[in-house]
Amino acid sequence: MMQSTKVVLVMICLFSLPRLCSGQFKGHDNKIISAEYLGGIIFEHKAGISHLITHHPVGFRIDFNRETYGEKTWQQRYNFPDIGCSAIYLDYKNPAIGKSIAIIPHYKAYINKNKQAKHQFHYTIGFGAEYNTEKYDRETNNKNNLLSTDINGAVLFEAGYRREVTPQLFFLSSISLTHFSNGSMKKPNSGINIISANAGLAYKFNYQPKEYTFTDEPKAERSVGFTATIASGMHAYSRQGTGQHPFFVLSGTVDKRLNHKSALGLAVEWFGSLSMKKDIKYDWRIIDEDDKPSWMRLGVALSHELFVSRLSVLTQAGYYVFDEYDYFGKMYLRIGLRRYFKNKIYTSICLKSHGAKAEAFEFGIGYRFK
Repeated sequence: MMQSTKVVLVMICLFSLPRLCSGQFKGHDNKIISAEYLGGIIFEHKAGISHLITHHPVGFRIDFNRETYGEKTWQQRYNFPDIGCSAIYLDYKNPAIGKSIAIIPHYKAYINKNKQAKHQFHYTIGFGAEYNTEKYDRETNNKNNLLSTDINGAVLFEAGYRREVTPQLFFLSSISLTHFSNGSMKKPNSGINIISANAGLAYKFNYQPKEYTFTDEPKAERSVGFTATIASGMHAYSRQGTGQHPFFVLSGTVDKRLNHKSALGLAVEWFGSLSMKKDIKYDWRIIDEDDKPSWMRLGVALSHELFVSRLSVLTQAGYYVFDEYDYFGKMYLRIGLRRYFKNKIYTSICLKSHGAKAEAFEFGIGYRFK
């Protein structure tokens, strides 16, 4: 990996994420600490990683959560979720893969409307960063085609159950999917998907009974809006050894606000990749120098934005209407986060992929006109 890219990722992991996690514990709401044992499998999402699936990964997770009670209106919309951070340790029982340490800020939303019930079902969504002790090396570890960088992105999805033992002590069980990938910043990058069953205990400290705040919200204005985004980053497009090169994305989206939570829209996007340009240059299948395909693409995408406080979760499914090289196929997917400032300017980080094949982490800045 280029040194500058590694420095950026290390700074995100060591400074930004812990700060986000510690920020969740400001205020006087009840705090919860939990510990869970993790045991699972590495999901074989492609045949090329089967040689690395030799044992069941095991580990543990420590969560720090802050309960919400309706101090802000969005908390009521999502049934008063917990806001927190997970610290995860996983041992793959395979020296070629090593071990993972991850820090993942998350939201934990409860399904039960009765928050006083002893039985609670919930789901958790989190995005963060992971450090892997072993990575691909052409000479010393060429079997590891999962990860080739020290620092990687991390995504957590979980469905769980909580049983109250006492007002301060809880039993936990859950099933989770944890994904680690560098977003093709460097090849090889098959990524790791761990499906695990988890069990543990949670303890509520600084405990004091609190009442939930319910407010009547006016109906959301179902207005049409427009966003413009500029995104960039570094990636290796397809060929191992061609190095990392910058890419650029220009995107415009027309969307309609459906309610306080959601907006549905249509995006038109331009992609330019210098890494793709390098791939085309060395593609032995392209003999005619005057007939090389373009390193630029145009796409259209259906977009959904889920608004949570000043954060929103962006999901998109797109189709390339112009892609002469056609390496990944016509369909693409994107999932990521936006952070709004004064409801207009936003920054974003998104993972763009083609099925199980990640193309890039996109770091963007944009403006919402309405």
